[in-house]
Amino acid sequence: MSSGSGVLESLRRNFLLALALGAGVYLVLAVLSGVDELRSALAALDWGLIPLILGLVTLSYLVRYARWRYYLRMLKVPAPDRRVDLAIFAAGLSMTISPGKLGEVLKSVFLRQTVGAPVARTAPAVFAERATDGTGMIAWGLMGALAFQFGPGLLLAFAGLTAAGVAVLRSRRLSLAAERLLRNLPLLRRLAPHVGEFHGSSNRLLAPAPLAVASFISFAGWGFEILAVYLCAVALGLQIPFLEMTFIFAVASIAGSLSMLPGGLGAAEAGIAGLLHTISGLAAGVAGALTLIIRLVTLWFAVLLGVLGLCALRIWVGQKNS
Repeated sequence: MSSGSGVLESLRRNFLLALALGAGVYLVLAVLSGVDELRSALAALDWGLIPLILGLVTLSYLVRYARWRYYLRMLKVPAPDRRVDLAIFAAGLSMTISPGKLGEVLKSVFLRQTVGAPVARTAPAVFAERATDGTGMIAWGLMGALAFQFGPGLLLAFAGLTAAGVAVLRSRRLSLAAERLLRNLPLLRRLAPHVGEFHGSSNRLLAPAPLAVASFISFAGWGFEILAVYLCAVALGLQIPFLEMTFIFAVASIAGSLSMLPGGLGAAEAGIAGLLHTISGLAAGVAGALTLIIRLVTLWFAVLLGVLGLCALRIWVGQKNS
């Protein structure tokens, strides 16, 4: 893993930055919610539901792991040892706190180190994951919007951006233009030979049939996570309809992605708390408490799993290379 030491050092710096940003966001959330009201709301938490909530979130990630495996089989990337393969996928979750989760290309770096697959061939799988995360979440959000007659405007706008992104990644003309541009930029010239392979992988993964299959897998994975979010409300003794909670979580998550802030920090919290207050009619303290719990189980639990995956990789791959 010595060749990845620079990547891990960069990850460590970004992680500390995200922790600091997160601490600031939650301090503001506590102040706006009212510290006493927030504490009182959290005191009502049914801790007995937490293992089930975390189990559902973990199941959501296992479904997404199946999508990752599907993509790599399509790209004919040899599979490493199963435990290493799972650790690589889990390690990518540590980059949930990167803007738009695009830092999960870290998985491609580890695949290059373990099975020799070029990053240019496997990195499109990360972009395809983000695209189908979008389609899966949009589908859930639209269900909530239509059931409660909420305005689906943001969801449809995000769907348009996702479709545009897919078109860009599949465009042969844009791929050739990017290659020509990189060849004329001294600092980036070394990337030019890899553009063709990147485009080839993108075109294969985002073709209509694979896009439909992966979007279905994404829809199923998000379903488990949305159920976990709903149970967070139940754990606080709240009676928020499932599809209403679905709409709130979908819109706030998409807003967090569009903000391009690390992990959507600030934007997602503001979206969840604001919508809980305006749509569900929750008091500020209760909305703040539910927002905090949701983000702990959907963002920071993922980061924890990612750190554990990184530690496992350092042990297992380090032993193999020693």
